[in-house]
Amino acid sequence: MKYKFEMDLKKFLILGGYGNTGLLIAEYLLQETDCRVVLAGRNIEKAESFTASLNHKFKTNRVSAARVDAANTQSLNNAFEKVDFVIVASSISEYVKNVANAVLSARIDYLDVQYSSAKVDILKSMKEEIERAGCCFITEGGFHPGLPAALVRYAASYFDYMEKANVGSVIKINWKDLKVSDSTVEEMVKEILDFQPLSYKNGKWVKSGWRGFKKFNFGLDFGEQYGVPMFLEEMRPLPELIPSLKETGFFVGGFNWFVDYLVMPVGAVALKILRQKAVKPTGRIMIWGLKVFCSPPYGTVLLLEASGWKDEKYKTMRIKLYHEDGYVLTAIPVVACLLQYLDSSIRKPGLWLQANVVEPNRMLSDMERLGVNVRMGSNLLAKIQK
Repeated sequence: MKYKFEMDLKKFLILGGYGNTGLLIAEYLLQETDCRVVLAGRNIEKAESFTASLNHKFKTNRVSAARVDAANTQSLNNAFEKVDFVIVASSISEYVKNVANAVLSARIDYLDVQYSSAKVDILKSMKEEIERAGCCFITEGGFHPGLPAALVRYAASYFDYMEKANVGSVIKINWKDLKVSDSTVEEMVKEILDFQPLSYKNGKWVKSGWRGFKKFNFGLDFGEQYGVPMFLEEMRPLPELIPSLKETGFFVGGFNWFVDYLVMPVGAVALKILRQKAVKPTGRIMIWGLKVFCSPPYGTVLLLEASGWKDEKYKTMRIKLYHEDGYVLTAIPVVACLLQYLDSSIRKPGLWLQANVVEPNRMLSDMERLGVNVRMGSNLLAKIQK
């Protein structure tokens, strides 16, 4: 059953629409709405092929294809004139300014599915332009970034005083069967080796070494694993939003011993010395290590562990999200966010982070309905309100 929306139905253009994440976003939009979808990218043959497949699968003509090159301003302007919303689902961090300017020129709205500190900085520098244009920009979509801060906000509503809220993640992918573009690999290398190991403790964000690693019990077949603190922009406002919070952070698990203990340390040194020249060779070695040393079980887990006071008793709370396919767990939160956008509940001019702009209760409810395994376990009773 599809949602009924207050807004006029939209035409979404997905940059990278024929990629792993873009195609899934398109499928869920077709399933959940009556909106039209444009699969866009530089390879028009691929876009047209997948357009035909989706129209056949959903027995519709709502999907079309477009050749769009993010490096070409005129290409972007021509494509954006004909749509209402742009979803960036491809690795184009170096062209963020081009895309954002074209969105502003067309006076349409925007969401991206990329983890990139450089991208966030560029969009922040354009914040006033975005507001003046009356456009709604949602950045850092997906599951991480995209969900950790939303999980913390969700948990906070069940405590009188929540003191701790940490989110851990483990991602185990069968890299052997996965096709990853060179641009995606390069972007992975840059961001993995450039992230800030920050977590919030006792009133400030602190840089952590190995002592800052945190152990999580992910259950299922994943058991106990350590996570490395990884700062996400969406976590920054949490201490102000939740004044009782003394400790919070996002912690990401490793890939495998070869990538974690050999490729990444050596790659970090190489990037510091050689900079851009080291990106491609590091990426090639990394993807080789991911493919050769990956092993089951496969799946993606996001786990929140929170504690604090409720009715004068100290309580704990766990929320665990799981899907066997990490790309699905990326696409579903994006579409759950867009469902809130389409009924006007979160559509407002400005620059917003997905995890901070969504209503968390509805977000989790829609994600569970769309196929994410959502489990809660604690001595604090909490259920998703249907």
